[in-house]
Amino acid sequence: MLSQECKSHKPPALCLLGVICDREKSGRVVSVFEGQDIYFNLIVLGWGTAHSKILGYLGLDESEKSCFFTILPKLAAKAALEGLDAEMDFGKPGQGVAYTAPVDQACYHRVVALETDDGGTIVEHEYQMIMSVVTRGYTEELMEVARAAGATGGTVLHARGSGLTGAGKFFGITIQPEKEIVMILSTTEDSRNIMQNIADKIGPGTEVNAISFSFGVTDVMGISCDVPKTVLEK
Repeated sequence: MLSQECKSHKPPALCLLGVICDREKSGRVVSVFEGQDIYFNLIVLGWGTAHSKILGYLGLDESEKSCFFTILPKLAAKAALEGLDAEMDFGKPGQGVAYTAPVDQACYHRVVALETDDGGTIVEHEYQMIMSVVTRGYTEELMEVARAAGATGGTVLHARGSGLTGAGKFFGITIQPEKEIVMILSTTEDSRNIMQNIADKIGPGTEVNAISFSFGVTDVMGISCDVPKTVLEK
């Protein structure tokens, strides 16, 4: 359980596993997750907006999409990708896409930095994208707490859970079906304060029941005039 792992000196390496597919293929993704005992799954419904050539390159079309987010250990993420590829055959156009991203920090009751596969500490990033999962209807409470710790704003994604029968096995909590994801971009220094304040004020055991993760961001524009413009040079 995450609450126990966070108390150790060597917390596990975690990944965000993301999957984007046509909405009618959602059941196939869920079946792969359930077959591998992966229960922390959030689905956001969306639509493709990219240029048709880009969509074709990604193997997508303009139909309605399901976007899955799940957090799990890196080795489990690799196994899940292999299982998804076997089921979805991503090598064929139109089957969807899947990706992973390393989690820099996690916060259940307190913020912890996570490890890489080789046991070293993840490289420090100047900025973090915080992903907070809360009970639906409590985003204003979360943003009030986040702003008090230095956040300037956030983006809300409406989500629902899937395959939740064993959610408690990994996080020690039950992920209810109706959820909201709040994405907050901040400096790494502020991210620790924001995540800890969320855990202290509206974390596990409260009505909001918020848990948070953050991902290192390489290039940022728009939140500070001093941010490097490397993104424009690429």
